Amino acid sequence: MPAQVSGIHADLSMLHRAISNESRTYEIYTNQLAAIPSIGINELARQYSASHGGMSEDALSTMVLTNLGLLPNADLQVALKDYLIAIGKINVGTVALQLGQILSGLENATGDLAIYSAAAVRWNNEVTASHAYSSNPANGMGPVGNSYFNVGTGTTLTLTSSVDVLSGTLYDDVFLAPAPGLLGSPDLLNGGGDGGRGDMLMATLGGGESVAPKLYGIETVIITAGESAKFSSANATDIRMLWGNGATRPATFADVSLKTTVGVQNSLSGGPLTVKFAGASGTLDSANILLADATGLDEVIAPGIELLLVRSSAGNVETTTNNTARITADAAEEIRIWGDQALTTTVTGAHVEVINATGLTGALDLAFTTTGSTPVGIIGGTAGDRINVNEASGGRVAIDAGAGDDTVIVGAANAHEVTLGRGSDTLTIVGLAGATARDLDTSSDAALGRSFIRVTDFESGVDVIRLFGSDSTAKAAPASAQLAGIAAASSLLDAVALAATTAGANKAIAFRYGADTYILVNDAVATLNANDSLVKLVGVSALADASWTSA
Repeated sequence: MPAQVSGIHADLSMLHRAISNESRTYEIYTNQLAAIPSIGINELARQYSASHGGMSEDALSTMVLTNLGLLPNADLQVALKDYLIAIGKINVGTVALQLGQILSGLENATGDLAIYSAAAVRWNNEVTASHAYSSNPANGMGPVGNSYFNVGTGTTLTLTSSVDVLSGTLYDDVFLAPAPGLLGSPDLLNGGGDGGRGDMLMATLGGGESVAPKLYGIETVIITAGESAKFSSANATDIRMLWGNGATRPATFADVSLKTTVGVQNSLSGGPLTVKFAGASGTLDSANILLADATGLDEVIAPGIELLLVRSSAGNVETTTNNTARITADAAEEIRIWGDQALTTTVTGAHVEVINATGLTGALDLAFTTTGSTPVGIIGGTAGDRINVNEASGGRVAIDAGAGDDTVIVGAANAHEVTLGRGSDTLTIVGLAGATARDLDTSSDAALGRSFIRVTDFESGVDVIRLFGSDSTAKAAPASAQLAGIAAASSLLDAVALAATTAGANKAIAFRYGADTYILVNDAVATLNANDSLVKLVGVSALADASWTSA
């Protein structure tokens, strides 16, 4: 039938079906509808793209066209693959939505496009049914209060302490093992293979239990794990969501498919959850982690994963508890954080090169310790973030704090670059002119430029920079004539040397040179030397006294 749904309702339903072949629960659907006027459907589509970042363009093309019902069509598949290569995989969500919109209007197509008319009819029916499902309040939370769990009217089957061989009905079955000792490796559970995500196993494991049950057609598994318990997915074929629920840990999820999203939710005492992914032996492995009502005691350990996608979301829709969890990833080169819930996290990883939180609309409170010499890029989200970098190894860091009233804390161990972005921001730099600070290279202007800290998007009178030296460092009070003499120097190196003698020992001096403002933090020697530190505020012609402090 012709399209029966229009506007953002159609766009959102099309996006869900085209990119993930799913219909969202009532809570998720209505929350996203409410968010679209402010963030836009394309931003939501981009967030969905990020969750598929580990897939190739060829796989993404096949996935989208399959979800749209347009395959087999080899020419179309190759054309879409090539287009995604050209524009970038991050745009796959937007492309999927656009294709869904185009297909929706082809029911009565003629000429060369007539081959798509039947697919258009099926697509419009699918979108209409999806909207009807997602807009129905009855299709809401699952039994543990998490909007990601959607349980319908299928059969509920309870396991026993004996060997269980159980099969559900066609849709939305629940298998329950509510006490330790009920779920075992010999058990065989079949959810019916309907391809949805409503079939669910909810199990409690006792301390030290280790199980690897045979699971078929069960898309969601929720494990409440006792101390040192282990759940293995080695004999499971269809798990899409694997949750650690209110667990007393440490615990382990083993043999987890890279296609499975692992979640932590409804935390109680928390603790480290080690997730060992099967097949994570290559150089470009990616995995998805979902945090929903995680507490400060939670930690997700994901060894062997190069790209870790972390979503911060609300768990129980009755509350809006911010997520707090450590992320430990020994092989991760990029950690991509997104979602709509605030996240406090400490990231540990010896190979991390990028922490990208551009898709996070909740506030990010990030603590990160550089543990290698590789430069690290950190990008904040759209809210007021706090980014605290501990430079144990002296690795260079480039930070883009993004929008919002951000707080950025870095050390002086390297020639960092900090972009503050929009908002009223506070930048703190510690360890200036100290033993751990990077030495200034005073051999030439160019060398000096490679050894100072560069700050962009600093707005005098709005932003604040706080400087901490190794010793007590007071602000110098140069006269106007002295500042004019510094500004008239023949080179930056000469200007900095003159600023050092003007300021004196253990003083910080702000001065203009060219189109920029510089702040020199002098050590106990009154002249310029390698132990001093220099900060450049790019494009700042005048620095208000209230916009900087030194101690």
